[in-house]
Amino acid sequence: MLKIDEENGLLRIRASGQLESSDYDDFVPRFEQLVGRKPGKLPMVIELASDFAGWDLPGLWRDLKFDAHHQDSCGRIAIVGDAKWEEWGTRFSDPLFRAEMKFFETSQHQVAESWVRSGEDTA
Repeated sequence: MLKIDEENGLLRIRASGQLESSDYDDFVPRFEQLVGRKPGKLPMVIELASDFAGWDLPGLWRDLKFDAHHQDSCGRIAIVGDAKWEEWGTRFSDPLFRAEMKFFETSQHQVAESWVRSGEDTA
């Protein structure tokens, strides 16, 4: 499941369970609505819940298409989680994105939010 919210120019996304293609049906239009409210690139914090289990194959394909289509909307991206594989995944994915990405442990949530805001791009 994907949940998205925006507060003061910061997008917060929460991913839980195993993501499937259908999880993007509501998420994508909501994302597009939120990024359309403010010019420039929006920073985001993506929180991976303790039960986050990655993607099924159709969900992974949908996520990759979403990422490719929307990467110009993203400022810095902080990934917040508690599993080593999530940290490795962030490091592996970072070179594939124009936006700067960084992994933070769950206990560092406030540090993650400060980090994404410090790189805000309002151009």
